[in-house]
Amino acid sequence: MERKLCTILALDVVGFSKMMATDEDQTLKVLNSRREFIDACINEHGGSIFNTAGDSVLAEFSSPVRAVECGVQIQNKSMAINAESDEKDQMRYRVGINIGDVMVSNDNLFGDAVNIAARLEAQAIADGICISDNIYDLVNLKVKVSYEDAGELELKNIGRPIKAYNVLKCKGATRGLRSDDAEPQVKIESAEPGSLAVMLFKNLSSDEDQEYFCEGFSEDLISAFSRFKKLTVIASNATFAYSGKDKSPTVVGQELGVRYILDGKVRKMGKKMRISASLLSAEDGTTLWSHNFDTTLDDIFDIQDELVETIVSNIVGNVERDQVKKLANKKPEKMEAYDLVLQGLEYHRRSSVSAENNKKALSLFTKATEVDPNYARAHAWKTCSLANNSEWFPDDMPENWMNEAFSSVNKAIDLDPNDPEAHRILGAVKLLFEGDFEKAIFHHEKAIEICPSDTYHIARYAVLLCYLGEPEKAMEQIKRAMRIDPFCSDLVLETEGLCNFVSGEFESAIASFKKMQIETRTSLFYTAASLRKIGKSEDAKRVLKVAQTESGMENEKFVASQLFQRESDKRSLVGALEEIQASL
Repeated sequence: MERKLCTILALDVVGFSKMMATDEDQTLKVLNSRREFIDACINEHGGSIFNTAGDSVLAEFSSPVRAVECGVQIQNKSMAINAESDEKDQMRYRVGINIGDVMVSNDNLFGDAVNIAARLEAQAIADGICISDNIYDLVNLKVKVSYEDAGELELKNIGRPIKAYNVLKCKGATRGLRSDDAEPQVKIESAEPGSLAVMLFKNLSSDEDQEYFCEGFSEDLISAFSRFKKLTVIASNATFAYSGKDKSPTVVGQELGVRYILDGKVRKMGKKMRISASLLSAEDGTTLWSHNFDTTLDDIFDIQDELVETIVSNIVGNVERDQVKKLANKKPEKMEAYDLVLQGLEYHRRSSVSAENNKKALSLFTKATEVDPNYARAHAWKTCSLANNSEWFPDDMPENWMNEAFSSVNKAIDLDPNDPEAHRILGAVKLLFEGDFEKAIFHHEKAIEICPSDTYHIARYAVLLCYLGEPEKAMEQIKRAMRIDPFCSDLVLETEGLCNFVSGEFESAIASFKKMQIETRTSLFYTAASLRKIGKSEDAKRVLKVAQTESGMENEKFVASQLFQRESDKRSLVGALEEIQASL
C-alpha cells in the first residue's frame, strides 16, 4: 500500500445531531451553504478533501503552514457569518490539525495521523483550532497567530498522550515571522554594485541554546552594514528565511538581488568562541575572502568592527576604522548585559507565539538593565516587552506599567541618542499618546537613519506618512522595504494597501491585502471600503462582516484608530464604510 507524509485537517460541526433533531431541512440547507466556502478555502490553500461524512471534513495538505492558515480563515469567516445570521442558521466548527505518515487506498487516507487529527478536533473549543505539537514545531513563528499550551491530551483509541496547542488570535510582537516554504514576492531585476546579504550565522556548538547568539550576532552585523550609504543591505527577515533551505549562493543572490553574500559559523566552547566568516560572490559562488576569529564574549564588538571594516573595504574600497567606530552601536559596560539582551531578543521574537515567551523576554531585559543600568538597548527592549505583556495579560498589569514603560524608553534615549528601537518606540508614543506628528516623524526618521535595514521601522514610518496625506512618499518607503526584503512581511503588504487606498488606487489596494498571509482588522476594513469604491457592494458587505466580527469593532471605533490629518482622507474611508453599513 502506498504511504506518504502529509498534514491532515479535520473539521466537524458543533452539536450537529441536536441541530438535525430540531430541523433537518434547515440544518442541511445551512450545511451545504457553509460547505461552499469551506471547500473553496481548502482548495485556495492547496488542500484536497479526501473524506466527508455528513457534517465532517477530512482534508490533506502538503504544507502544515497552509493547513493552519486555512483553518484560521475558515473559523474567521464562519464566525462572521454567524454574527449576521439568525440563531437557527448559525453553525459552529471545531478544527484539529496533525501531521504524519498515512496509508493511501482508493483516494482515501488511513492511519494514526488521520485519527489523531480527528481526536484533536474533538478536543478543540467551539470556533477553535487544536494542533498537535508536531504541527506547532513546524508552524510557530510562520503563521501570524498565537498559541496556548493545551497540555498532554489522552485521546480516544490513541495509545499515547498527545501534546497539543490551541490556536489564538495573534498577540505581541510579530516581527520575526518566517515561513520555510515562503518564496520572494518581488522579483529584483538588477543587483546594485554594493548589494549585500548577511546570512544567519550557523551554530556549530554542541549546545543548541546558543542559537540566540548566532541570530543576535547576525542581526547586529546587518544593522552595522546597513549604515554605510554605499551598501544596499538585505533585511534579516529575508536572509534568515534561507536558514532552513538548501539553496546555492547563486540562487540566493538571484532571489535577493545581491552581488555579495556573507556567510558564517559560530562555535562556542565555554567562554571562548571561534567565528568563521566568508564573503562570497553571488554571481558564481566563489569565495572572495574568509577568516577565522578566535575570541571571547568580552571582545565580540571588536570582532564585529573588524568584520564590518574588512567586508566594506572589499566591496566599496578602503574604510577607515574610526568611521566604523563612529557608526557602531554603543557598547555595554558589562558584556553580561549584552548576552542577556541577545537571549531576551530570542524570546521576544517568539513573544507572539506564547505568553511564556514574552514573560521570559521581559525578565531577561529587566535583568540586563539591573546588570548594566547604563545599557540603553536593554531599556528600549524592556519597553517593548512591557507593551507586549499588556496584550497577553491586560487584567494583571500594574496600574503604573505605562509610566514604567515611558520611563524606560526615555532612559534609553538619554543613555544612547542613537538607539534605533528607542526612537521607533518614542515615535509611536508621540503619535498615539500625545498626537505630536512632528516629533513622531522625527523619531521614525531617526530610527530608519540609524538602522536602514529594518523593514518594521520603514513600514511604521510609511503608515505615519499616509496619515499625514503623503501616500506617494509612503509608497517610496514601501518599495524600499520590498527591495531589502523581497519576501514582504504582512506588515509591509498591509501598508502598501493603505498607501494605495489613500492614493485612490482601490483595485491595487485590494490586490495588496490579498497577498497577506493572514487577514488583519486593518486589511479587512480597508478591503471592504475598497470593494465599495469599485462597485462590488455584495463583496464589500461580506468582508465588512468579517472585519467587524474578527476585530470586535464597529466602524466608528476602527475609523477613530486611523489618525488621518486630511479631512478628505478620513471622509473617503468613513463614507465607504457608512454606505456598506447602510446596506446591511
